[in-house]
Order: sequence, then C-alpha cells, then structure tokens
Amino acid sequence: MGLLAALSLATPAAVGGMPEPKGKPVIEPFGGTGVTLGGNLRRQFDEVCEYYLRIPNDDLLKPYRVRAGKPAPGADLGGCYVGHNPFGQFLAGYARMSAASGDKVYAAKATALMHGWAECIEPDGFFFAERNPQLIPYYYEKMVGGLLDVYAYCGDRKALDYLGRITAWAVKNVSRVRLYATPTGNDGGEWYTLSENLYRAYLLSGDPMYRDFAAVWEYTDYWGFFTENRGADIFSKPGWYHAYSHVNSLNGLAAAYRVNGNPTYLETLKNAYDYLQANQCWATGGYGPNESLMPREGLVKALSESANHFETQCGSWAGFKISKSLLSLTGDARYGDWTERLLLNGIGASIPMTGDGRVFYYSGYNLGGAAKRNLNAAWPCCSGTRPQAIADYHDLIYFRDADSLYVNLFTESSVVWDRHDGQVVVAQHTRFPESNTIELRVSLPHSSRFGIRLRVPGWLAGPLQARVNGRAAALTLDARHWAGIERKWKDGDCLTLELPMNLWVSRLDPARDYPAAILYGPVALAVRSLGTNPAAQIDLAQVQTVLTPSPAESLTWTLAADPSVLVRPFYAFKEEEKYFLYLDPTKAAAWAPYKAATYSGNWVDFNGWMTSSTPGSAAEYSFEGAGIRVHYFRYDDAGRLEVSLDGKVLGILDEYGSKRGEPAFVDYPGLTYGRHTLGFRLLPDKTEASKGCFVNLAAFETLIPGG
Repeated sequence: MGLLAALSLATPAAVGGMPEPKGKPVIEPFGGTGVTLGGNLRRQFDEVCEYYLRIPNDDLLKPYRVRAGKPAPGADLGGCYVGHNPFGQFLAGYARMSAASGDKVYAAKATALMHGWAECIEPDGFFFAERNPQLIPYYYEKMVGGLLDVYAYCGDRKALDYLGRITAWAVKNVSRVRLYATPTGNDGGEWYTLSENLYRAYLLSGDPMYRDFAAVWEYTDYWGFFTENRGADIFSKPGWYHAYSHVNSLNGLAAAYRVNGNPTYLETLKNAYDYLQANQCWATGGYGPNESLMPREGLVKALSESANHFETQCGSWAGFKISKSLLSLTGDARYGDWTERLLLNGIGASIPMTGDGRVFYYSGYNLGGAAKRNLNAAWPCCSGTRPQAIADYHDLIYFRDADSLYVNLFTESSVVWDRHDGQVVVAQHTRFPESNTIELRVSLPHSSRFGIRLRVPGWLAGPLQARVNGRAAALTLDARHWAGIERKWKDGDCLTLELPMNLWVSRLDPARDYPAAILYGPVALAVRSLGTNPAAQIDLAQVQTVLTPSPAESLTWTLAADPSVLVRPFYAFKEEEKYFLYLDPTKAAAWAPYKAATYSGNWVDFNGWMTSSTPGSAAEYSFEGAGIRVHYFRYDDAGRLEVSLDGKVLGILDEYGSKRGEPAFVDYPGLTYGRHTLGFRLLPDKTEASKGCFVNLAAFETLIPGG
C-alpha cells in the first residue's frame, strides 16, 4: 500500500518520517482504490459524484472570501451552509471520490477548493467562514479530516502545511472545558469527535503536536462506560447523548489504538459495538430517534411520538467507520453485519438530493406510517457527510492479508489485488439481495495459491453452499466467522455461493411481541397499505405463511388475506410514498404527519414539523374519531397556541421547554365519535422564560379508546 492510500482506516508503515502504528491490523481494506462498483451502489455513487461536481467553486468559497475581505463572486448557497458549514467534509468527499473513481477531475476540484480556502486563512491561523463561529471544535474537526483526505488521496503536500497553521491556532484558542454530553457552543460543539482525525494526522505527518492534541480530546468520561462494560448504565450520567456524535466519537478509540497499541482502546470499542447492537439499533441498523441515544423504553415511545428515527447520512458514516476498524483490527467478520444493514437500509436506501442542497436527513419508522422526504433546510451537516460515506462504499467490500482475499459485502463489484506473485482480479457478479447467488470469477496471469474467505452473516437461514467451476466444494469455517476456500486458482475459475435467506421478525424489545419489523435476510421490509394501518392484519408469528411472494417481483410479497397490502424492501420506497416499517396492532392509530393539516399565515416546512413565529398564523386538522393526540417539540424559544375543537376554544398549548428539541404531545380525549376539526392559532404572547415565540406541529394521532 502506497503512502497516500487508505487513510480512512489503515495507515501505511513508516515512510519518510511517518511513525509506525503500534496497533496492527489483522486484515486491511483496499483504501478506496482498486475496487469498482456495479449495480445499485454504482448508480448511487455516480449520481452523487455528478451532483457534487457541479457545485460551483465560487459558491463554496464565498463565505470565506467575504470574511477575509476578498472578492467573492459566487452565489450564496443559503440554508445551513455557513451556520453548519460542511466545507471540510466537501473536501474529503471530493478527495475520496477521486480515489474511488480514478477520475482526477475530483482531485482537481478538491485541491482548487483547498487552495482557494487557504488564501483566506488569517496570519494567526484563524480560518472559519464566520468571524464568530458557534461550533468551533466541530468546524475545526471537519477541516482536519478534509485536509488529511486531500493529502492522502490527492497527494497535495500543501494540505499538511495548512493543517499545521490551523492546528496551531486551535491549540492556542479552542476551549478545554470539555462539557459532557452537550453538542453546542465553543465549549461543546462535538469536541469529543476530535481525537480520531488528530491521531490520523499524527500517523500521516509524524508531528507529535497532533498526537498530543488528540490525547486532550479523548472522551474518557463516556468511553469509560464501555471500558468497564457498563454500557447499560450510560444514561445514569445526565446530558443529551447526541446520537451521531456519541457514536462517531467511538472512532477515536480505534485511532488511539493504532497510535499506541494499548489493548484497552480496542476492547472498549468492541464493548461499545456490542452495546449499540443490543440496545440502540433499529432493525435497519440505524439508531438515535430525534438524534438521541436513550434507554430502550424511550426507543419504544419514539416509534409513536416521533417522525425522525435515524440521522441517515451521518449515522451511516459513523457506523461504517466503526465496523471497518473492528473488521481490520480484529479480523472478525461479525462486525461486517452492521455495515451491510446500514448500506442496504440506511444511506443506501436514501433518496437523491434536490438541486438546492436539501438532503435525506432522517429515516422515519413511525408506527402510524412514514414517508421519505428531504430536509427542508439546504446544505445541513448531512450534505457534507453524504459524499464521504458513499465514496467509502469502495472501501467496505473487500479486505486482504498476505494470503487471502476477504469478501465482506455481497454486491456487484470487482477488486484488483496486487500480490507478491502477480496481480489478481476478482469480479463479483450478483443481484444480491434480490438473488441469493454470488459468483466470484478469478482473473490472473498464472496459477497462484491463495484463499478466498467470505463473511458468514448472522442472518443466514442455513449453511453456505459453495461450488468451484460447477462442482460442490467444502468451505472451511473459522472462529472469526469467515468461510473460506484455499486452493491453487487458475485464470477463469469461478466460485459460486448460495446464501440461504428467509423472512424473519426483529423485535425492538425481545421481551415484547411488539413493536416489530419484518426482514428478509439483512433487508428491512416495509408495508404499503391501500387501506387502513396494516399492523393488525399481519400475524407476525406466521409471517412465513401469511405473506405470499409476488410473481416475477423479487423481494416482494402480498398479504394472502388482503392482496392490497404489499411488502417490499424499505430501500424500494420512493419519495413521499407512505410505508409502515415497524408494526404494532396495539398502537395502530390513525397517524398523520404535519402535512395533513392545512395552514394559513406564515409557516415554514422544516421537514419533520411545520413552524411559525408570526402571531395569527393558523392551522386546521380534520379527523374522524373520539380523541386526538397532537405531537410537537419543546424548545426554550417556543411560544403558545390557542387550540379549538369544532370552532370552540379548548385551551392553550404552551410549547416552551428548557431542553431544546424534546418531543412532546398533548391529548384531547373523550370526544363524541365522529368527524371533528382541530384548530390552532399562534398567540402574540409567550411564557416569561421563553426566548421567543416559535411554535411547531409535528403529527396528529387519532386515539384508540383504552389504547
């Protein structure tokens, strides 16, 4: 592996003053090079590359040039671009696209943007887009990652010079308060994600400044729960456990282990992985409703009380990195299962971005139904994470050691493997998961002995079956969950695999029958109903028999008792197409999103709720039933709504709360069954403690008597 390869995980041995990593990998990925995608992953990768290539450089650089007093001819991108600036992530995305595609146009864009930005660095190293940035640790960490990737994947040495300048500023100016479980401000700002990229900087540059600065930001108060294997007690220490950043901070454990080789870091990461899988992950592999880690009971409640269940782009990226690190550093294939679920049901199931920078931010799994839609605000953090994560698909499929090729993901692709005795090309042909057949075809200049090892997934419904050149072949299973064949391979040899898959049910709480989701192998399935909520119609205890395969449609079933109920992969659902992913017949109320109401006055669609701060703004929602639940979010700058039923005032809904973004609801039960209209009007006054008068409406749920 060359100097500039694969710095997302493995760092090459000491070259030109680079330090030798003390935490050694067991197997290594290919560093984003030598791998070619096919099928759905290729289509998504190409779409993302084309989208980001067309963003004008002047637009991306404008806020930096304005702050520096330089000519700034670009257009304002608007949205969150400055307030949540993802510029460093864009640099990383372009650099990784260049390595993954082999197309230098992305490297040229990355380096041009980097040098344009560097012209705006002030003499003391201040580099931010705003004079008074609100998330200093967050912005700095993103720039560190972007500069490292431009150096690692594009070969521009100036990236390290720029990194040294801004890090000298950060060492001097970034607050060391290190507040626990807080996401905002100079004293917060996700400081606990800093150590990962700073340790990477040390391994790339050999400069101990980065190693020493990384050690400052190790999140020991949080990591300690997993060091002692006390993950279930994590919430005994109060705070807001922002899901993405608290999961992403765990990548600092892997980086620290590579630098110093202390096995405690690796054991802590393994414990944290197991905790997340057992206690925080949905059936899709996602996590963090309303961007929060929480006790299991909170997850169950969130399925009824929230529309936002997984921060899809950022959450997938953090999971990819953890899984890749553990695969490499332990050699254990079981860590690849999370990668697969996130790829199929997380970021790989997201819809394309809109032209104005709106991205698929949240996946929703509400028991009353959900639909895919992009965030209303343009250019949020996830718009920066998306190109990094999707470019990194190339680095998740294949791994290697001196003697074997390891196949982690089953997907149309190929890999070029440079071995000591010549180059080997392995092409994987499959329509997985629509088909359970995998073909691996070997091309090489002369016969060579090596192993091909395949991840044994945890979802398998039976033993793997293998054939070599059409003849049955025995697979050797090892303690690290790989099934392999070692032989002398010849040019044109074909290894064929069959991976048995069945329908199965994943329960959010193993002690309860519901809520539950249906899967086929690793694929989370969602239900489309042309009538009422389908939860009560599907007997999950008999899922194998109540669902009938749809002829000539892969991974598609209909309900035998009601063919209008269609079951198919979550990834197959399109924008605004309603689905039910988690089912619970005891909570099968008529749930409607905020868009079901009619609005008058000055409202803004914030993708997840409608919000207004203009007194007199009104809304109406009509329903049929004997009670209604109104979902909203509490904020410290929230105002009050007058609520009426069928034209008669019911009371006041005060949405103020000291904890920002806390999900809440109010019930209006005991009505005469029938058709009713609920009305809302924003009042000009507010509670004294509130900083503003913003209100929001998130969803409406028709109540079931006794439910």
